[in-house]
Amino acid sequence: RLNAGKSFIVPGCSHLVFEEKCISHRDYFDLGALLYENITGLGAVIRWIKGRA
Repeated sequence: RLNAGKSFIVPGCSHLVFEEKCISHRDYFDLGALLYENITGLGAVIRWIKGRA
């Protein structure tokens, strides 16, 4: 479970292409924020490193 099962927000955006209806959808987001920063133990290390940068 990520983030001990709690909800979290991952900033990002979506790119949609329309031709009368949506023909393409692509999401862009920071995988590190989604995965690595929300794994118990590893997340604390990543946040510490980012804080020092």
